[in-house]
Order: sequence, then structure tokens, then C-alpha cells
Amino acid sequence: MLGKKKVKKIILGGGSPPPSLEIVRYATEGLKPKSRILFLTIRHGGALKYDQKFREAFYDSGFFDVKIVVGDRVTTVELVAEIQKADVIAIGSGVTLKYYRIFAKGKVKKALVKAYQDGTPLMGFSAGSLIMPETMLISHKDNFFGIRVKRGLGLVKDAVISAHYSKWREHRMLRLGIKRTGVSLGYGIDDDSYLVFENGKPRFFGTIYIEHNPKETS
Repeated sequence: MLGKKKVKKIILGGGSPPPSLEIVRYATEGLKPKSRILFLTIRHGGALKYDQKFREAFYDSGFFDVKIVVGDRVTTVELVAEIQKADVIAIGSGVTLKYYRIFAKGKVKKALVKAYQDGTPLMGFSAGSLIMPETMLISHKDNFFGIRVKRGLGLVKDAVISAHYSKWREHRMLRLGIKRTGVSLGYGIDDDSYLVFENGKPRFFGTIYIEHNPKETS
């Protein structure tokens, strides 16, 4: 008898935590109340003030096993172990390049990718969203060197994203990013909106803008 196909969910949030009630319900669909929720964050340039709000968002939906792990305060071994135990993984907001260095490289990257492949929903906010695609586009407003491109977790293919599209006026940046990287699409996510990929197919919660590579449409 064939087993049930795993549903793979990536939830890319514009703006900062906490997630909306709708998104919490979507991320935890089919999970038991005892399921383990993991929130990965950093402290330098991170968002300590969001920790309690994140907990409460899941408490309100009946999930009380919520673990906050500060990525730059634990060892790689400890970080990987927490990822392996989680039933939902969320990655917070802050300095994008630091999130990239801690969560999108080496053994931690491998652990997150495996968790996704095994059917663990992955959720990001701002910087946590930006590290999810194969091609990361780092805003000129988030570093001193203009638009930067890095290799992310690889969970979204042939696309780049902006996580503060309207708030940071990233229209031009997204178009330049598409041109520089050669990907087919750019998704602009507004704050308090979510771009979701379920088994690789996009869904929209809130306001999402789509930019196409001119070469693909000519």
C-alpha cells in the first residue's frame, strides 16, 4: 500500500512576526496539539520583542510546545538537533546577512532542507523569508553595499523575492534583481502578507506582486 504523499509547505512572510491566525492554522494543519513549534532567531540585530508575540500566536491556536532558539547563542550541533525535533519551523527577522551565515550554510542548511523534504512546514519573516529561495536577493536597505545576491536554502527555484515590497519601495530593486540573477520571476511581498509554496505551487495570503523577467515574455 502506498503511503500518503507528504505536503511540503514554505511560508514566506513580509514584515516581522507574529504570524496571522490564518497562517498559523495553515502551517499546523493536521498536526496534534503536542506538536513541537520551533522559532529560530538571532540577537544581534534580531527581534527579542517578537518572541512572546510568536508564542502567543501559537498558544491561541492550541499549540503550547513552542521553543525559541537563538542561533548565535548555541552550537551548530544544538541547532541541528532542535531542527530535527521540530514539527513546524519558523525563522525570524533581523539582519539578513547574519541569518544567511547562521541558517543558510553548512550543516544547519542541510538540516533545514531535509526537514522541508520530510514534510516539516518552514515559515519565514523578512530575513527568514529572504534566505529560503535558491537565489537570495538582499535589499540595499538591509546592507551597506547595495543590492547583493547570495545562494540561499534552495527551496524556491527560479525566483527572487522582496519581503518589504511596498513599505521599503522595492519595486526597482526587484526588477534589477531579476535582471541581475536571470531568474524568471520576482515576488514582492507586502508586510502582513504571505507567499506560500505548497508542493512547489504558489498561493497568496494578502498582497503579493509579481514581476516577470522581460526576456521570458519577449
